Amino acid sequence: MNYVMSFVIGGLICVVGQIIIDTFKKNNAYLLVFLVVTGAILGFFGVYDKLVEIGHSGATVPLLGFGNSLAKGAMEEAA
Repeated sequence: MNYVMSFVIGGLICVVGQIIIDTFKKNNAYLLVFLVVTGAILGFFGVYDKLVEIGHSGATVPLLGFGNSLAKGAMEEAA
C-alpha cells in the first residue's frame, strides 16, 4: 500500500506542477521557486509532515520536500 500512496501523492504533486506550467506559460524557474517556497510554507504549518505520513517517499522526493528540508534546517538553527 505504501507504493501506491507514494505514487498517488508524487503524481498529484507533478500534476499540480504541470497545470501551473500549462496555465501560466512562464519559465520553469518560476515553478521551481514556487514549489520550494510552497514546501517551506507547508512545512512551517505542519501540513507537509502529515503529507509525508500518507505519501512517504512520493512526498519527499519532489521539490516540495527540498523546500521543507530547507525550512526545517533553518528553524532548527534558529531555535
